[in-house]
Formats: sequence, structure tokens, C-alpha cells
Amino acid sequence: MASQETPNYRLSRWAGTDRILVEEFNDNWDKIDTALKVPGIEAIYTYKDVPNIRFTMAGQTYPEPSPYDRLILDQRVRFVGDAVAIVAGENEKAVEKALRLIKVKYQELEPVLDFHTAKDNPILVHPEDNWESLSPVGADNKRNLCAHDACGDGDIDAVLAKCDVVIDRVYHTKACQQAMMETFRTCCWMDLYGRLNILSSTQIVFHTRRNVANALHIPKSMIRVAKPRIGGGFGAKQTSVCEVYPAFVTWKTKKPSKIIYTRFESQTASTPRHEMEMHVRLGATKDCIIKGIDLHTLSNTGAYGEHGPTTVGLSGHKSIPLYGKAEAFRFVSDVVYTNHMSAGAYRGYGATQGLFAVESAVNELAARLHMDPFKIREMNIVKEGDVMPAYYGAVNTSCALDRCLKKVHEMIDWDNKYPVRDLGNGKVRAVGMGMAMQGSGISGMDVGSATLKVNDDGFYSLIIGAADMGTGCDTTLAQIAAEVLDCDLDNITVFGADTDTSPYDSGSYASSTTYVTGKAVEKCALRLRGQICKLGAELLQTTEDAVD
Repeated sequence: MASQETPNYRLSRWAGTDRILVEEFNDNWDKIDTALKVPGIEAIYTYKDVPNIRFTMAGQTYPEPSPYDRLILDQRVRFVGDAVAIVAGENEKAVEKALRLIKVKYQELEPVLDFHTAKDNPILVHPEDNWESLSPVGADNKRNLCAHDACGDGDIDAVLAKCDVVIDRVYHTKACQQAMMETFRTCCWMDLYGRLNILSSTQIVFHTRRNVANALHIPKSMIRVAKPRIGGGFGAKQTSVCEVYPAFVTWKTKKPSKIIYTRFESQTASTPRHEMEMHVRLGATKDCIIKGIDLHTLSNTGAYGEHGPTTVGLSGHKSIPLYGKAEAFRFVSDVVYTNHMSAGAYRGYGATQGLFAVESAVNELAARLHMDPFKIREMNIVKEGDVMPAYYGAVNTSCALDRCLKKVHEMIDWDNKYPVRDLGNGKVRAVGMGMAMQGSGISGMDVGSATLKVNDDGFYSLIIGAADMGTGCDTTLAQIAAEVLDCDLDNITVFGADTDTSPYDSGSYASSTTYVTGKAVEKCALRLRGQICKLGAELLQTTEDAVD
């Protein structure tokens, strides 16, 4: 056993193969005992040592739409990169030696690898009875369904039947992995009050606290999560990819621990973009008015359901509403489990896949009608003030899409470049276009908060719960506060996300930080400015409107 003074432990993961497997340590305890005798090894944990209570790693507001389908370690491993054992030791050399001594027996099961056949497949990725979905997203583990939804407005089949032209296409986008400069990493320790402290490269300190509490089956009040300056996120760190493993070791041993993913582990044991297949039917009149859009999205969530129910929604809700003259739409989505790497949040969050499909179909429609792609969109786009049935019936209160199209058309010099220019020597240069819509934050759900404190020498402390992941939000938010308080930027000291000291913030995702948390900073700074002016007016024996 290591001494109590040992400052750190490294953790490693043992990956399965490319099939669904069942781990059997029963005949191999002698091998684990041998590995435990390696000098510097502190502990080895298997599925027998962890709580049999499922949780999600998704960084989402509670109750999470993502199903509770994970264990810290599971007897059933579902994809390459799935955790099988935790080996904790004083240094990497000891851990690597212990890993070589552990031999794992597997019972190989038939996997579900084709996401086209996953739904209602007799082979279940999650057959367990303690699988749970907290939100009504149409999930059913007995059908390999992480989520299902159907919505629409008008009679889409009747509208398409009357259209002069119908484009019927299937578009496929593959999973792609994100590669932020800093890999996943977490360190943990117990403080003087017996609380678990977690320092992690994460976008979501408050959600991580809940996820770890659920995984370890301990109260959230016993956990503190803080983030340092982190080197990129893109959405991958909107999932608690690695925090539960060192947290479990520290909670069990009461000793510090850390885990640092290699680049290889970050590529194979985290969360890429969802693979999706979109079947689009697009109907228009011969005078180029789009009358109906029918979209079915099939999404491959992989072995676990993090962000599966929510990413798929944006594939339709951020593509179909772009076309404001449509008389009818239908959007059906299925998110299925397979034995592939688990997907998650990634820039665009599902909208990118749907936009690629719908915009490609519109371009094909333009070609069929011999219409300029810019022109057909100018004739059909949603305008400010329009009701958007495909975007939850919301009114479009802010939109400059018409002016955007005009400006981009001019900047491209479209008329002189479309569709193609022959450069000679067998070379051509072509141009194309597509549209997208994006919001800042999740309306009615995301929370941004800020605390401002005046310090003894007249400078300010800005305390936020948002995570700067290389986006510069610490600077941006400080600039907002400095502008309102009419002071130099150097007079604002920013304290980053810490669940013990920061006001609650949903986290840094959905392009929300400057808009949502920034507005909280502005409102907070205005209140503080008002208090300063009120006190100044009293000291100067004048009215508040007479002081700056």
C-alpha cells in the first residue's frame, strides 16, 4: 500500500473490443491479487465495487432528457473504449505494469452495429431493468430507442401531392470526433471538512457536480467542482467524460487522485458528433414557392444516450423554419442505441446535420427549376414577425436573413462566379451557398448569473459560473462589467466557475455565454453602479442623478 503522503494517483482504463462483451473476473481474482502486489498500486476496482445505480454524464438541466443508462463500471461493456476496471497507483509505470498482469475473460455477444436495423432489433444494447428515462422523450430501452418524436403542422402528404416538383433524397452524415488542444483531465482530493473536491477541464461545473453525485450515490452537498483555464471544449466537455473515475477513487481511498487522457483515449473514449441519416421530401410549385417539407432523422447515439434526445431535435427545428412560406411540415426523429462509440454534444448540436440535408435538397430543387440558389431562397425565407410552426410555434422577433443574403451575394460576387468558372488546364472554380439559423442559449431554460463585489481599494471581483474554454468569456464578461462601471478592465478580477462560490450557471454551451451570462453581468453591474451612486449622492449631499 502507498503511504498517506503520496500526493497523486494515476488511473488507467482497459478497453473492450469492437463487440458487445460481458466481463467475467470471477476466475481471475488471482490475477487481480497479483496486480495489487505491484509496488505503488493502491487499488483495483471492477463492476463488483461500484454502485449499481445508473446515471448520465450529459451536462444538461435537470431532469435531463438523456437517459440514465451508465454505471461507473459495468459487467456489460458495449464499445471499444468502454471502462472495464480502474487501476489506481502512485505513478504511471506501476499502473501500466499492473494492467499487463490483469487478464479479463469475456463472453462475446452479438452486437448491433448497423443503426438502420437497431430500432426494434431483438438484440438489445441496454437490456437492464434499472435503465431509466426521466423525461418524456419517447425513449424505450427494450426497443433500442434513446428517443423518438414526431411533430408537424398541416397535411404534409396532401400538400406534397399537389406540388409540381418534389425532391426526395436521403443524406448521410458520419460521426466525426472533436480534438480540442487540451485532452480530458481531472484531479480530486478530500478537504479538511470531508468533502470531495474536483478540479476538472469542464464546461459544466454544476452539472458535473450532479452527475458525480448520482454516480457515487452521495449528496451534492458533499462535492465541490471547480474548473481552471481549460484548453478548448467544442461540446465534448459538456459531458462528464472522465470525472467519475478519479472521484470514485478519492471517495473510496480518501487520497488525492488524477486522470489525464492521452490523445488516443480522447479520440476513442469520449463523445463525437452523432452520425445521422436524414430523409428529406421537399415540395414546390413551378414558380419556385416551397410548399411543404417532410424530414425524418435517424440518429446513432452509440452505446449511451448522452445528448441523444436533444441533438436530434435541432436537425429539424433549426432547418425547416428557414422556409416561411411552407404550408405544411412533418418532422419525425428516432435516436437509436448501437454498439459504437457513444456520441454527444459538438458544435452546432445536431443542427449542422439537418441543415446540410435540407439545404442540399433546396439546392437540388433550385437546379431542377433552373433557378438561382440565392433567388429561390429570397422568395421563400422566413421574415421578421413570421410565426414559425416548425420552431415550436415561436414568433420570429429578430431576423436579418434577407439583408444577410443580399450582403453575402455581394461579397461573393455571385453573379460573376456562379455556377462555375473554367480556369483552363482542366481546373474549375465553383461557388455554392446554404443558410443556417442559430440562437444564443436555450430559451426559457438556460440560466446565467453573476456576482460583483467592491473591494477595499476600489477594484471589483466578478464571480461567474460560466466556463472560459478558450473562448475568452472571462475577458468578455469583464469588459461588460468595466463598461457599465466606467473603469479600466484591469480593475475587474474574474473568478471562474466554482460550485462552492459561483452563482448558479447552466454552463458554457449553445453559444450562450456572452448573451446569457453577459446580460446577467450587465444587470448586476447596473445594480452595483446604482448603489455606488446612491451612496455617493448621500456623501455629497445631492441627488442620485447629479452624480457619476
